[in-house]
Order: sequence, then C-alpha cells, then structure tokens
Amino acid sequence: MPAPPPCLILTRPQQDSQRFSVAARAYGWAGDILIAPLLEITLLPPPEAELARARSLVFTSQHGVAALAAATTRRDWPVWAVGPRTAQAAQAAGFATVYEAGGDAEALLKDLAQTPPPGPVLHMRGTHAAADIAQALQALGQQAEALVAYAQVACPFSPAALARLAAGGVVVLPVFSPRSAQLLAQALAGLPAGRRQLFPIAISAAAAAPLDELGLQPCMIAARPDMPSMRAALIATQAKLEPWAKPR
Repeated sequence: MPAPPPCLILTRPQQDSQRFSVAARAYGWAGDILIAPLLEITLLPPPEAELARARSLVFTSQHGVAALAAATTRRDWPVWAVGPRTAQAAQAAGFATVYEAGGDAEALLKDLAQTPPPGPVLHMRGTHAAADIAQALQALGQQAEALVAYAQVACPFSPAALARLAAGGVVVLPVFSPRSAQLLAQALAGLPAGRRQLFPIAISAAAAAPLDELGLQPCMIAARPDMPSMRAALIATQAKLEPWAKPR
C-alpha cells in the first residue's frame, strides 16, 4: 500500500492552528493539513483591583491581551508586546501605545532594559512561561510582578491525529514554544514508531530541544522567532521533501 501524502499536523490551540493553516496554504503548502491541538487556552481574567497598581503592561501572548480585555475597559497603559502578533492583538483591543519586540523573551527583555517602562510593570502571563519576565526585570532594578491570566491545558492527541501517525508516511510538525514541544515529545514517545517519517520545525532552538531525543528527522529551526519565518521554514521543508515524497 502506498504511503499517504505528506501531512502537516498543527498542535497549537485551535484558533492559532486555524490561522497558521490558512497561512500555510497561502504560502504554498500542498499536502494534507490536520489540526490536532495539544493545548487548550482557558482565560483567567483578573479582578480589576489586581491591575490598579500597574503603570505598564507586558504581554508575551495574545491570550494575555484577551484576558486583560475581558477584565477591564481600561486601555490607558503603555504596552510592551513580545512580537508582531501580540502587538496587533493589543492594538486591536484598543491600546494606543504599543511597543513591539523582536519575537521572543530575549528580545523583549533587551528592549525593556534599554528603555525601562514606567513601573510597576505587570506581566500578564500564562501558567507556563518560557521566561520569568518579572523576575528578570526585578534583577535589573525595575518594579515588576507577574499575574497569571490564562492557563495552557494539555490535551491528548485526537483520534484523527493518532490514525494519521499510524498510517505512516511523511508528517511535518511545527512547534511554537518549549512547552508545546514538550507535550509533543511526550505524545510521540508513547506511540509505536511505525513507518512514519516525522519532520519537526521549531520557532527557536529552545523549542527544538525537547524533540532532540526522539530520533526524528533533523529539526529545522526558523530564521527568526516569528510567524513569517515559521511559514518560510515550512515551505523550505516542503521543497526538501519534493524530490522524494512529492507533496505537490
């Protein structure tokens, strides 16, 4: 039986995966696409009293923006956003002063160190975070604290994803954070190897690290920690596969 066509399995939360799916098609991905979230987002809007002390806000995810918007109608804080998607979410929510960093915690902290925001600074973060922004700012002498504004709840692979992995052939697996890569590694470690060939794509070296011990194909790491670079890495992976697996 011939192997099925190459498949892109997207494991981000549902809306994020749908957005990337549309972009992947627009960029030229011609294989199958299967959305199989390993994470669900639950917003935890804080009481307004917990926001009152803040003079500046830091967002490392659009989900933090959504939680803040659900908690209060205030939009007078200056906002520091980790990258373009989060900055766009803050602007769409009605914030007038939005500073956009380079796409990861390292770039964000560099900007915050060079141009310290008015304190106290409040980082609206998830239950799992790639970096402790508030602690790093405190080490720089800035007033800062963190507030958990959303939960990233782990999910098992869907039956459709399990069936596709069992079918063999080429599967491309983008990962967008160390946390999502850890969940993917745990999900894959419990499955029989089968006839599949898995091609991971990571938004950063930190996101690639949890996949290192699984014996997958070499992980392609995006040139920059942003969506355009992830889409470019996906199409570069497709180009690498074409002479052999012919996904077009």
